[in-house]
Amino acid sequence: MGKHAKTLMIIEEAKQVLSEYHPQTVRQVFYQLVSRQVIENKRSRYQAVSNALVGARKGGEIPWDWIEDRLRRPRSVSMWDNLAGFAETAKRAYRRNVWDGQPGYVECWLEKDALSGIFEDLLHGYGVTLNVGRGYDGWSSIRNAAKRYRSGNGVTVLYFGDFDPSGENMFESLWERLEFFGCKPEIIKCALTVEDVTRYNLPPNATKETDTRRAAFVAKHGDVSVELDALPVEVLRERIVEEVVARLDLRELQAVREQEKEDKARLVELLTDAA
Repeated sequence: MGKHAKTLMIIEEAKQVLSEYHPQTVRQVFYQLVSRQVIENKRSRYQAVSNALVGARKGGEIPWDWIEDRLRRPRSVSMWDNLAGFAETAKRAYRRNVWDGQPGYVECWLEKDALSGIFEDLLHGYGVTLNVGRGYDGWSSIRNAAKRYRSGNGVTVLYFGDFDPSGENMFESLWERLEFFGCKPEIIKCALTVEDVTRYNLPPNATKETDTRRAAFVAKHGDVSVELDALPVEVLRERIVEEVVARLDLRELQAVREQEKEDKARLVELLTDAA
């Protein structure tokens, strides 16, 4: 099979992956192709996928907005033509606090920014805050979280990260660093777990030889490291919703949403009249 044929195969498989859920990052598409055994989990193949996706978008085979770049975003200034236009923005932005009537407070923590779009889409409707660590969270972020959680009583943190020496340590160290500030919330690793790796037959990476946590991890789990990105998107989406919904009073949430609709109508009326 020639190089051109391989590129065409990557594009066709990528179109299938993206048609099931979009937008995705190049990294997400790569790991989904690895999971489906379309390509090998190698740096050279990642570049091949990246190049193929660029060519496919330039050639009109894949829509440009099916691929997102979560790091390179313009920092624009919000502006409106008039108060009527701002009224619509205010209507979309207004949210009533859903947590006052809930049995506890829930946040979601994510190791990698590449997946944050999926989480934001799903968490928005439930009013759940997403904290993206992009690796180890800085101490300032940890302190800010401790201030939000206070003692941590009644707080649940849903954690999503890689299954590898560093990913497991990030999860464990979160307990320790929050406890430094006298904060002890419930912290649950929802994914990626060793059970996920087995159940979904996820493609492994060899653990990094330079990782100082490698020996302990390999002794416990074997030389199997897997990125969260490799979990099928639909499985990840279902996991997020299941973990959040299990900790909410849905009847109370619906009551807040109904009141929110009434508030928005009043807000638009006030701003429109003022215009």
